[in-house]
Amino acid sequence: MEEDKKAQPEAEKPAIEPAKEPEEQINEPVEDIVEQARKTAIELKKGLEERKKLLEREEKLIAKQEALRALGGGSQAGQKPEPKVETAKEYADRVLSGKVKN
Repeated sequence: MEEDKKAQPEAEKPAIEPAKEPEEQINEPVEDIVEQARKTAIELKKGLEERKKLLEREEKLIAKQEALRALGGGSQAGQKPEPKVETAKEYADRVLSGKVKN
């Protein structure tokens, strides 16, 4: 029974103790912390605006690429079809079958 009583208080202790902060951080004025937070917020806002501009630019480029793919070379409208080139085997088969055109 004594072993159970000894183990119980140890189990109640927190597994991880909070880190002790240096005295400098505790004594730091609230105004400095607020000023740092404001500077960080401004930097984040600038970064987000720059990222937004880059995303807009990327979307425009992707749209332009898709438009070029849709219009570029895949359509045969207004073009003359290229004549089929007859291979030697096809010519031999045609001649031997008697389907030669004069």
